[in-house]
This record gives sequence, C-alpha cells and structure tokens, in this order.
Amino acid sequence: MKICMLSSVHSADDIRIVEKEARSLSEAGHDVTVVARSPRPSDPGRIEFKLIEVPPVARWKRPWVAGRAALALARASGADVVQFHDPELIPFALWLKSRRCKVVYDVHEDVPSDIHSKRWIWPWMRPLVARAMELVERSAARRFDAIVAATPAIADRFQSYGADVTLARNTVRLDEFIEPTPITKRRRQAVYVGRTSFDRGLVEMVEACAAVRLPLVLAGTIGREEQAWLEKSSADVSYRGRLGRREIATLLNESIIGLNLLLPEPNYLLSLPTKLFEYMAAGLPVISSDLPKSKEIVEAAGCGIVVSLSDRAALLDSLSRLADDPQMAIGLGLAGRAAVARNFNWQHDAAALNDLYQRFASPEAAV
Repeated sequence: MKICMLSSVHSADDIRIVEKEARSLSEAGHDVTVVARSPRPSDPGRIEFKLIEVPPVARWKRPWVAGRAALALARASGADVVQFHDPELIPFALWLKSRRCKVVYDVHEDVPSDIHSKRWIWPWMRPLVARAMELVERSAARRFDAIVAATPAIADRFQSYGADVTLARNTVRLDEFIEPTPITKRRRQAVYVGRTSFDRGLVEMVEACAAVRLPLVLAGTIGREEQAWLEKSSADVSYRGRLGRREIATLLNESIIGLNLLLPEPNYLLSLPTKLFEYMAAGLPVISSDLPKSKEIVEAAGCGIVVSLSDRAALLDSLSRLADDPQMAIGLGLAGRAAVARNFNWQHDAAALNDLYQRFASPEAAV
C-alpha cells in the first residue's frame, strides 16, 4: 500500500511523523512518502521524502500557500492513503477525500485547548477561535476514514464525535536509549529536552536549579523571547540546541535528573509528554509538575517525584535530594526504565497503527 505522511507545519525529520510512524509502516512493508518541510533525516532508509518549498508570505497567507504546495506533492505521490498531521490541512484533506482517497487525521495536540495558550491570538478571541476549531474537527471527523490520536483524552473526544479512532501515543523506541545499569556514571546535572518555553517551565527550572547550585542542560528548540531571557540569566545553564537522537540518548545517560515542569496550560493537563518517556527510557529519575496525566504516570511507575509549582520549597528539596543521593536516583530511574519496557514503548503503539493499515489493505476495506 502507498502511504503519504503529509504535514505543512512539521519538518521532514519530525520524531512522531518520521522516526515512529513512517518508519514503522515502512518496516511493515508499505511504500511510504513523507511530504513536509526541510530538513529531512540524514538516514532516509526506504522512505521517500518530498520537501515543501514555501515563498516568504504574510503569516495569514501561510496556511493556504503551504497547504496548496503540500496538497500538490501529496497528489503526485500517488498514495492510497494520506495521513495528515496539521489542523490547517483539514480543508485540503476533505478535498482529497472527495477524490476517493482514503484520509487519516493524525491529531498530535488537543487543538481547541491549545488555542487558549496562543499568545499571538487576542485573549478575548481565544474562546471563539477554540470553539470554531472544535466545530470544524467535529464536522470533519466522521468524514475521514480514521483518526489517529496521540493521547487517550484526544481519542475520547473524537470517539464522542462518532469517528473511527486509533490510539498511537507518543511513546519511545526503547532501542534508541542506552540501557541504564546500577553503575552507570552520571554527572551532577539536571536535564530538559524538548521545546524550551516559558509555559513549559523555563523560569521555574532555571531558578530552582540555580537555588540548589545544580547545573542545568537544555536541549531542543527555543523561542526568541526565551533565548533573550536565558542570555540575561547568570545561572549555570548550558543550552545545547537541537540534538540528534543519538546525542539526546548520550546526554540523558550522563545526567542525574530529568525535568518535566510544564505549567497548567489547558493543552498540557491531559497530555503525555514525550520527554517524560525519554527520561524514563534512559533510566533518569523524574521531577514533574503535578499535572494530572504526568502525576499518574510518575506515581504509578515509581520513577520520580511530583511537585506543585506553587510550592517552591518542595521543588528545591526534591532537586537537592535526588542530586545528592545517587542511589535513590538510580533506583527511581531503573523503575522508570522498567515501566517503559512494560507499557510506554513504541512497539505497542506501532502495533495499533499497523492494525489500522491492515484494515485498509483488506478486501472488505476496498469495497
């Protein structure tokens, strides 16, 4: 079966789209093309890549211009199924559906909730935009052949619309991470990987680590405002930029604490932070804010400490305890690794995705 992974927003080296979904489907024997923005992975494997070229345009024009370019490349791929990854592509995906192409909507985020955190939208408009987006998704969901949801909360929402939903969480490929042991040598440093932003706890991480004199290493993308704030800080913070998967595994393996201090934004309350699973896979104990889903995972796995961001003393105490008690940190870290091996690894979620495409390939689906 020919499958096109389509995104006008994400890059062609996106972890979920390429390293998890596209590679799993390719390994299952499908012919996979990824249509996305530059850059592409250094190791394409059997996957074909078509990069979207978008000329400089005003922000309000960008979704339309990028969407048209993405649609043209998706049609040129000759795909039997197009799995698209951005809500702004819904109108183009409906057009593909009208041309008898099977279409799957891969929902990474709870978009209506996420809109409430968009600072570039005027505050008084956010509820209206969020409600409009919810109505668009509700209307379109049943017209698509399937919904792939990144979290159980997203899956529940689309099932309530009457859509065919497959849950494929943002868990991790266990073999990407160095297996920890009780004698793994670790530095006295905390680490954070992922998009660095104020709503993901940048200020809280930097100030707490500085207070207990714990070096902090950041890796991933960062916004301009956050970068400017960080440059003015006198804390012991090292920003490594965007790292490859092997470099991330090495960084995690040499650190002693993984931080997941997301603020209680609507889109984060029931999210499954990928960084949380990465820390656990690397055998790192986790210090997490007390968002419902993160708290549930950390406490069930026994892999770290959950704190309220309003309780600064508890946060500082947690950092000090783990940084100064390597044996405690190792024990919690090994518990996290075991939990990932049992449940939170991509092998389980890839099976669900492959089952969906096996249904599409069956003779009954072709009728």
